Amino acid sequence: MSQAAPFFSDEEKQYFHRPSMAETLRLASEQSGKNPMAIILDYWKIRRATGKLSVQEFLNYRLYDNQQSNADPKTFISESLHWQITNLCSDINWRSNTEDKWLSYELLNRYGVPTPKTLAILDQGIRDFGNHEKISSASHLADFLSRVDSFPLFAKPNNNMCSFGAFVIEGYDDQIVSLGELGTITCDEMLEKVIGEECYLFQALIENHPAIKTVARYTPTVRTMNLVDRDRVITPATLLKIPVGNNIADNYWRKGNLLCNLDLDTGVIQRVIRGKGPETEELESHPETGVRLLGLQWPCWPELRELNEKCAKLFAPVRYQSLDIAVTEAGPMVVEINSGGSFELPQLASAEGFLSPEVSDFFQSCGWSPK
Repeated sequence: MSQAAPFFSDEEKQYFHRPSMAETLRLASEQSGKNPMAIILDYWKIRRATGKLSVQEFLNYRLYDNQQSNADPKTFISESLHWQITNLCSDINWRSNTEDKWLSYELLNRYGVPTPKTLAILDQGIRDFGNHEKISSASHLADFLSRVDSFPLFAKPNNNMCSFGAFVIEGYDDQIVSLGELGTITCDEMLEKVIGEECYLFQALIENHPAIKTVARYTPTVRTMNLVDRDRVITPATLLKIPVGNNIADNYWRKGNLLCNLDLDTGVIQRVIRGKGPETEELESHPETGVRLLGLQWPCWPELRELNEKCAKLFAPVRYQSLDIAVTEAGPMVVEINSGGSFELPQLASAEGFLSPEVSDFFQSCGWSPK
């Protein structure tokens, strides 16, 4: 069976058709009162800085607007440098231990780290998945879904990033699979039109900690940014991603999702935003529920910090890494550990550059040479 392209929902397709730079520049001009040429001249002054920001990134961080941003533009770092730096900092032989989700969970579980419960794995190849149930045909999928005790289920590709291709199975009845807002589909159609040759994990939906059930229907996660030094773990940024409405995942590219800056020591939300660039909104409360977010302390913070430290050391060869950690009634749970981590998220959340002297020194100690 073949598949021409990965499965993308309509919402995901919109991600690849973002506003042009010209449109963003026009909006930035209207917002700041500066003419477009003045904004470009401001960018021109920092274009050769260490962080190598593009014009689009300069606009996305609103560095053109002195009334909105007091941050030093020269401390911001471009996403284009992410993999170059990540590969210098980390043992690339460990990449499969982070990017292959099943393998990552197996390693984490071996050391007692809580992760989402994987109920089955759909893979039509020869690969074996140990004690996990493997689904390799439409009939087997139908049999598995008929035995599921409780819906919904979360389905995600084993290797994709940013939740691309993920979907929620809301129910199953008489050979028909309900995908919620995506409609209904047969098991044969799911394999042909959605799964194809991809490997998918079927997981129980994570139940949020009681203290945050009013914050999100689906799972918010804390993103920790870790630098593993020779004798310590440095965490220069912690942020929170909150899915809004019917968004099934917390990735910030999903329209309407929120991004929050967290105090590292206390887990208190210091800043809440929605959108980026000229369309950035700073909020104090949840836009749908009205729950006040600014000043809210995220639950289980000491336990979350301890779990982050444990995982960072377990994956120490990945010296620049990030974790996504959910908080359930039973405590923190690792949803993913990543090689590297987006520079964009901490910079948007905090409105400050990620390239502090400490971070810059660490990257340079790994062989990065800023020019």
